[in-house]
Order: sequence, then structure tokens, then C-alpha cells
Amino acid sequence: MHTSAHTQRRRVAIVGALAATLVAATVGLAAPQSASAATDTGWLRVGHLSPDTKGVDVELSSLSGGKKVFELDDVTYGQVSGYQTLAAGTYVLSMRASDAPDSTPVISTDVTVQGGNASTVVAYGKNKSLKTAAFTDDLQQPGNGKSKLRLVQAATTAKKVDVTTSTGTKIATDAAFGSASQYATVASGKWDLDLSGGGQTGSADVDLAGNTVSTLFVLDDSKGDLTVVPVTDAAATAATPTGGVQTGGGGTAADRPATDAVHAAVAAIRALFH
Repeated sequence: MHTSAHTQRRRVAIVGALAATLVAATVGLAAPQSASAATDTGWLRVGHLSPDTKGVDVELSSLSGGKKVFELDDVTYGQVSGYQTLAAGTYVLSMRASDAPDSTPVISTDVTVQGGNASTVVAYGKNKSLKTAAFTDDLQQPGNGKSKLRLVQAATTAKKVDVTTSTGTKIATDAAFGSASQYATVASGKWDLDLSGGGQTGSADVDLAGNTVSTLFVLDDSKGDLTVVPVTDAAATAATPTGGVQTGGGGTAADRPATDAVHAAVAAIRALFH
């Protein structure tokens, strides 16, 4: 039985607040980059968007020599890691079941980090047919108090999703499963969003701060309907490195205090849907 629109909005509003907690837990972990280093380094973050895949440990290694570059512990559904600053080049990204370091990876794929650019790599779909996708992130803040927004459609219950505001403004139309929409510059402030697709519906209250860039991740909720997890990609803060800011869940093993805070927030998110 579907929850009411009011309950759905309340849930996603709480999720949005928890997402802000995740940002607070990870912001400041990335050191600012000098302009001269901008073309030699890039930024990469990883998202776990598979609803029936349990927590995974993520490892990124250099393609040549297999040297481990960073690892993320117990990344769970709907969690997006902070940006990692990396030398430009090609790496191997592997995801294994948490606490099973010798198991066969559920996903192993090559990813390329381009100098001066940021990207998001996600694992999505059901466990038996996991896929990966890499999206280029535009972290240039819009200025003038505006917000910039895009949509990543990873809900397995809908091949295509429409997202509109309560006033009828279209945010995304026929957003295909596994795709990312183009960024759109919109007015900052509170947005009431309605989601539909594949016979499923959902609602979200999203509060967009001025001069920020955000991604709305469309996911499955525990009822088989649609929900949204908003993540800030870039914000106008002093801690913002060139091109972006740490955001979302996850964290390197060495950053245990931040990781603990993130895990607590993620646990609260997961509790909302069970």
C-alpha cells in the first residue's frame, strides 16, 4: 500500500537534511588545488545505486602496476562518496561485498580521470545484472544566487521517469534508466517535486541553496515507489577545491571520524525505508 504524498514529502525532506549531514561530515577532507595542478589532476566519486546489492567495499587501483589509490568501506545503497583528487589517468574500480576482501568483485571496470574534470561513476541496476556508468560533472557554480541541477535516473522500477514541480515546471521528461540529464540553471529555494514512471510515483521536497550545483538521484524506495536523494556537487564555500567539494557518503579508511559520521547518517536514511 502506497504512503500518502504528505508522508513521502516528509520522508524525502528528512533525507535531504541527512544528505546535508553527509556533506558536513566530509567537507574539508579535500585539499584545495593550485591552478597549475588543475590539468594534472581530476576528481572522482563513486555511487552505490543497486537496491538489492548489500554494502560493498570499493577499491581504486592504478591500471599500470595495480597500486591501490584509495578505498571506501561499506558503501551502501543510495550512498555517494566524496570526491577524491586523483592524478589524471586510467584506474581499475572494483566493488566487493563488505568484509570479504578475497571475494570476486561484484563490479570491476576501468575508469578514466581527466585532468581538470570531475566525474561520478555509479553501479546501478539489480544485483544479477549490475551495470556501471560514468557521468561527467559540471561543477561550475551558476552565480547570481541561482542553482544548477541535474537528474540521475537509477530507479529499477521505471524505465523512464518524469520529474515536475508542483507548479507544472518540467525538470526532466522521459529520463531513461541509467542516464543523467543535462544541467539546468534554476531559481534557488524550496522545490516540491512530483515523480512518475513505470506506473510508480513519488514526491520530494528539495531545498536548493544559491550558487550550488546538485544532482538528484532517483532511486527505489522500500515500497516499490520512487524517491529522490539530493546530493550537493559543488557549493560556494571556502573549503571548496578547484572545481568541486566533497559530498555524499563513504570515506577513505584513513578518515575514520568522518566515515563514522557518514555511516550514522546513512543508517538513519535506510531506517526511513524499512
